[in-house]
Amino acid sequence: MKKERPNLAESFLALLRPIRGELEVFSRRLVWNEQDAPDAIQNAVLNAFKAFDRYHENTNFRAWMFTILTREVFKLNKKFARLAQSEFQVEPDALDALPALEQSAQLTDWLNSPAALADALDQQLLAALRTLTETERAVLLLRGIGEFRYREIAGSLEIPMGSVMGHLARARKKMQDALLSSQRRSVL
Repeated sequence: MKKERPNLAESFLALLRPIRGELEVFSRRLVWNEQDAPDAIQNAVLNAFKAFDRYHENTNFRAWMFTILTREVFKLNKKFARLAQSEFQVEPDALDALPALEQSAQLTDWLNSPAALADALDQQLLAALRTLTETERAVLLLRGIGEFRYREIAGSLEIPMGSVMGHLARARKKMQDALLSSQRRSVL
């Protein structure tokens, strides 16, 4: 008796269901206009399903989907040519008046811990994410939320692995600076 091959749609959905939440969080954080997140996911899923007949079972489906979603978000972001939304002017005297804040271990911990980063996504963090370039944001989120290795991120974004490390270091530094700045403003 010949075994039936599972339906293509059923196979696709079986692989997609476990990572659906991760894709949604990633999309909402990477897209510049949050209302575009559902469109990005829908387009990515549609594109992935169209190409699913070329998907090989020994390939990492999760990485494959994140790659497709990242490309889709980049396309959407290009349409809106993002302007700096969180710039503000501070007089030099006001900077001198700010209390000196030591870098907290807690701040550094969540920047290095993928689980803590995903849990810490609040309004201050979202504003800080908006200060990153598109590539820095993608690298930070692929590493922090997706928990991808440098090599996987490099393959997804089609950039050298050294660039991934550089973008990640810059993104972490910018996030740290933005959050410290936000903490200083809340103290005033």
